[in-house]
Amino acid sequence: MVSIYEALAVLAVGWVAAYLLYRVVKQRRGRGEEAASGSSVTLYPLFLIVKSRRITRPLDFLADKMPRLWDAVSRAAVAMGFGLMALAIYILSTNLSTYLFRPEQVGGQNIVIPLIIGVTIRLENLPYLFLAFAIVLITHEGLHGIAARREGLPVKSAGIFMIFIVPGGFVEPDEEAFKSASPGARMRVAAVGSFANIIVGMLALMLMFGAFMPQESGLIALQVDSNSRIKVNDIIVSVDDVPVNRGTLGTSITIKETIRIKTLTDEYVFDTNPDVRGREFTLGSVLRGLGVTQVDTFFPSRISWLDPLSAYNFYRTLYWLQLVSIGVAVFNMLPIYMLDGSLVLRAVLEKFVKDARHAKVIVNTAALLCIGLVVANISFTYATFGFFQI
Repeated sequence: MVSIYEALAVLAVGWVAAYLLYRVVKQRRGRGEEAASGSSVTLYPLFLIVKSRRITRPLDFLADKMPRLWDAVSRAAVAMGFGLMALAIYILSTNLSTYLFRPEQVGGQNIVIPLIIGVTIRLENLPYLFLAFAIVLITHEGLHGIAARREGLPVKSAGIFMIFIVPGGFVEPDEEAFKSASPGARMRVAAVGSFANIIVGMLALMLMFGAFMPQESGLIALQVDSNSRIKVNDIIVSVDDVPVNRGTLGTSITIKETIRIKTLTDEYVFDTNPDVRGREFTLGSVLRGLGVTQVDTFFPSRISWLDPLSAYNFYRTLYWLQLVSIGVAVFNMLPIYMLDGSLVLRAVLEKFVKDARHAKVIVNTAALLCIGLVVANISFTYATFGFFQI
């Protein structure tokens, strides 16, 4: 099996090869063709930007449709933006307080890690993560563009970028027009992106609760040894009639002459080694001994026509969509440079603080404090739990 580091090394080599090919093609084509098409591709080692002016046309079309709705959304987004900013600071502060003063209460709910593909995110989760990123970027940046057009701000282009394995997106308003816009207009344009993400995240959560039972009904086998009788994608529901789920993997059973494994579709009976009969082993150890090397939780679907594998993939898609959407919405409203929360804070200070120097001090102080909170939470997470992937 290819390790994470080998996969990242292959990707890095691929980036360099793509960059060299890009340089050759660009020298032959020249700049005229890109300018005529209204699109541009810029590629550096480990960094890609794809930009297009044509994407702005659908934004103009949508901005002209249902103008009252978009204006109402923009106003609501400002109120929600301040709420998300306060929520983000509160969560990070109380989380850090738990690490510092109540370490005995620290658990999985206190984990704060960056989503870095192939580093903190397991490679098998890439399809779900890329789909989630695509939906988040389209809705986030799309609503930025619509709000900008509703405020009368020209949008020069829109596009996507990728830094090694971290994707992103952007809508590029006219910089001078944005700077000269009223503070209220800048707040509305900046805040609507996170508003879109919250709506997407809540819809994903509603679908999860509506389409799936809240109780686990087993573990799905994601990886098995080549000689294992248990197959990949088998849903393991019990071992010797003891239910199998995340909470019971540490439960011990006494080994008898045989071990009976029930799945949703099959039943396996294994003869045991006489040397271990009468001894106790955890369910997790039993499954590993039978060749099951990686499992994940399985929630049964309320949709009768979904087979177990499709149900699992649908659940994981919704799970990652809500995780990324809500996570981006909250984090994006922190008053940190390069994030929308900083634009919102700058605009509101410009409106209510007359001295520009005082406003700049507040913005810089808020940014440094929030950066410190984020770094401290990530550091304590790894100091407590060690390196891990999700």
